[in-house]
Amino acid sequence: MQITWNGTGSAWSTYYGNASALLESAGHRLVMDCGYTVPGRLRQMGVGVQNIETLFISHLHGDHIFGLEEFGFRSKFVEGCRLNLVVPESLVHALWHNILAGTMREPESRCHLRDYFEVYTIREGETLQLGPWALQIHPVNHVPHAECFGLKVRADGRSVAFTADTTAGVAPFFYEGTEYVFHDCSFLPYFPETVHTHFEQLLDYTEEQREKTWLVHYDDETHQRLASVEWRTIVEESGMRITESFIPIIV
Repeated sequence: MQITWNGTGSAWSTYYGNASALLESAGHRLVMDCGYTVPGRLRQMGVGVQNIETLFISHLHGDHIFGLEEFGFRSKFVEGCRLNLVVPESLVHALWHNILAGTMREPESRCHLRDYFEVYTIREGETLQLGPWALQIHPVNHVPHAECFGLKVRADGRSVAFTADTTAGVAPFFYEGTEYVFHDCSFLPYFPETVHTHFEQLLDYTEEQREKTWLVHYDDETHQRLASVEWRTIVEESGMRITESFIPIIV
């Protein structure tokens, strides 16, 4: 399994782009989350809608779903196909009726999400098999009263997990049986009302967990921090790794 992040940034990151990963296995491709920067950054990688089979959506914030409009329109009206769209079951209704229908519903028609995508719903505790991908979800704590789900993916006899946006202290689910865990991480000063995990909090994870952890979803200020040898040393000594865009990770 190969994982290449097209973007590793937080919601309003312009330098890093929206956090989103491209997974590849045996000629199959799956995209983890699809914010508004994702279609363009995938094109920088030479990957268009015709090269992707499956999209997974973790929650309904714009930096994780606003690229769906472009993928839906391109696949239906240009490529004449439908991508697989994997969505936690409890989010499907709101994804269409509260968000996408405003721009994607055709006038005077009963157009629905399934007219653009082959929709697969997934529940906690179930495994969805699509091609080489065995997918499982688990809820995480992010914004109060807004559901968010992390994802565990198995393929090629290997397993990785994505926490999506989350506060600290994720369930053991993400670290059990996985080679790598891609974990939400902010490097901004910690504040009690945070809806993201801060680097300082991750230092309290066990050594075994930290050695599996790749950090994603950070702010543009991280670019300046990387110029500091002292700061990079602190991260390296933690056992965790900074995820970089466009650099393949072989699992």
